[in-house]
Amino acid sequence: MTVALIGSTDRERAHETTRSATTATSDQPHRKRWSRQVAADVVGLGDGAAIVFGAIIPTAFYVATDGPSDAFITVVRVALLASIIVYMCLRNWGMYPVNAMHDFPIRPGALFAALLIAMVAVLGVGLPFHISGDLEAWAWTSTWVTASFVLLLANRMLANVVLSRQKMAGRFRQRVAVYGAGEIARRVHQYLGSNDLGISLVGIFDDRKAKDRLDDQAIAISGGLDDLLSAGRKDDIDQIIIALPQAADKRTTDIARRLEQLPVSLHVVTHIASDLIVEGPAHKVSGLGPIGLLDVKAKPLSDWAPIHKRVEDVGLGFVFLLASLPLMVIIALLIKLESNGPVFFRQRRRGHNQKVIEVIKFRTMTVMENGNHVSQAVPNDPRVTGVGWWLRRTSLDELPQLINVLKGEMSIVGPRPHALAHDEAWENMLAHYINRHQVKPGITGLAQVRGLRGLAGDDNTIHERVRNDLEYIAHWSFWLDLKIIARTVCAILTGRNAH
Repeated sequence: MTVALIGSTDRERAHETTRSATTATSDQPHRKRWSRQVAADVVGLGDGAAIVFGAIIPTAFYVATDGPSDAFITVVRVALLASIIVYMCLRNWGMYPVNAMHDFPIRPGALFAALLIAMVAVLGVGLPFHISGDLEAWAWTSTWVTASFVLLLANRMLANVVLSRQKMAGRFRQRVAVYGAGEIARRVHQYLGSNDLGISLVGIFDDRKAKDRLDDQAIAISGGLDDLLSAGRKDDIDQIIIALPQAADKRTTDIARRLEQLPVSLHVVTHIASDLIVEGPAHKVSGLGPIGLLDVKAKPLSDWAPIHKRVEDVGLGFVFLLASLPLMVIIALLIKLESNGPVFFRQRRRGHNQKVIEVIKFRTMTVMENGNHVSQAVPNDPRVTGVGWWLRRTSLDELPQLINVLKGEMSIVGPRPHALAHDEAWENMLAHYINRHQVKPGITGLAQVRGLRGLAGDDNTIHERVRNDLEYIAHWSFWLDLKIIARTVCAILTGRNAH
């Protein structure tokens, strides 16, 4: 349900409008939301498949009538090239919009024009050498164009129906919260009331509730900054807009720093014309209708990134777990033979968006600290067992965390999770420490392969760990993960900084 436009100054109606919108959003079941960009890309893959299958159809008949057996290979190569050209044309013509899931464009004329451009571009790329006679070549090409055009139309019509239904079900709905309840917030509130935007207003939040600070149309306030943070940690928000007056620059900065810890997109309403702001590496300028926005932070691992990351975790995690099972059995036997106690040690740590998870490790100590006070292991720590010393030296005590990875609680690569007691202490020490929880924690990470493993002996070490964790979040890529995994193997072999 989207927010209705405030068309009256009536106080009770304004309160009821915002309250109903907030309740509808919060009471709505947590459906799995889809990325609009991923959905548009999937349609693009369908368009490409239409070109390839459209070429295979006449080729099957041609080969069946004593055509060359290697024709399929040549056809697939040329069809793939044609599909790329068609995709580039359609993308350039705005045929993959991310803001029109309910009305995905079909435009038969544009589809046919893209097909003709692709045919002209690939004309003569190997095909005439496999199709004897001009008549057969023209018949084959005409059949390819016809079949691909029909499949393109079918793909687009199917996409239109499916995406429209999923949009109505709220799969693509963006949940937006606004901090600030003045005139600017009212303008944002009004614009978000459009039913065509696919946006739900989670609520208006503000800590200053004096009547002289609020908008005269009395937008209902859902809570303060702590309530906004709580809603963000429950995954109830996708974007946050800070809409405070220009005179509140210092307050805006302080609030933005606190909200950066949430895995959401964060924006600040600008108070000058958008074209006067020069885009740079730190911030970009965007807009929400007539409202100019400064993009403070993008949502980490959005669109295709979560899919790539999960495929990586499940694929590599399963392979690593299968390969290490014999070693894990031997380790379990050694632990039981050496000392009394369980094989595994479970410790509560914070995961994605500060959700508490139980991390599984091989037991390496004679104690099982999991409370408000957890002492870090130091060199020659008397609590460490003989087998435990070897496990910690080689980091093999972390192997059971592959189970956490397959369960979806952790990733193979990410910021290392710390004991809850350490999290609380270091959060008070570093303002940006909590920002590392924007992604799933990892068995290994960028900080670890740069030598920042083991004992965090001073404030500078903790600061460097957090800096590396935030660098990883900002620059994540599949290739970065592979590089970290490779360097982890080298770090394990040297045993550097392990206790």
